[in-house]
Amino acid sequence: MKRQGKHAQVTGGGTGIGLATAQTLAAEGVQIANPGRRQVVLAETATEGLHPSAADGRSKMT
Repeated sequence: MKRQGKHAQVTGGGTGIGLATAQTLAAEGVQIANPGRRQVVLAETATEGLHPSAADGRSKMT
């Protein structure tokens, strides 16, 4: 675990490439803050080192 003790944030980590990235880093010992828009999907991804939270980062500028 060469990355033990490190922290990262992976946006869009509920599905697809974001989830694969978050899972890979968590498997290497990185603590992942894993924000995404869909709490139900994120809850299914929670594992040791992978900490999901609902957040919507889309811009609402007019």
